[in-house]
Amino acid sequence: MAKIVIVDDSRLARTFTASCLRKLGHEVEVTEPTSIFDVVKVLREIRPDLLIMDFLMPNCPGTSLAKVVGDDSDLKGMRTIVLTAHHDEDVVARLQDLGVAEVLFKPADPEALGRAVAEALATRT
Repeated sequence: MAKIVIVDDSRLARTFTASCLRKLGHEVEVTEPTSIFDVVKVLREIRPDLLIMDFLMPNCPGTSLAKVVGDDSDLKGMRTIVLTAHHDEDVVARLQDLGVAEVLFKPADPEALGRAVAEALATRT
């Protein structure tokens, strides 16, 4: 299965998402964001197939992180899914323009999460 990194400032959200993905057989690493640069460092070290990240995190805004990750040549081919409680179609469109594979709204349904992960992994380059 896939190697997935979860970045979320909520311990509950990290634990729930990781549990759902481990039940599907994925290898999961979780990290609490301290800065965009720390997240990118972790991603470069782990080299995951997929990043699942929260949108609203202190010191690590979702659109900024998505842009930095998308522009990083060391992370080419890694797909990104954003989980957010922020229901704003302009934000969703902006994230998709940045290359985010899927935006799911919290609380994420485990089946919807599983489908989004499968679709994102199927479209890896």
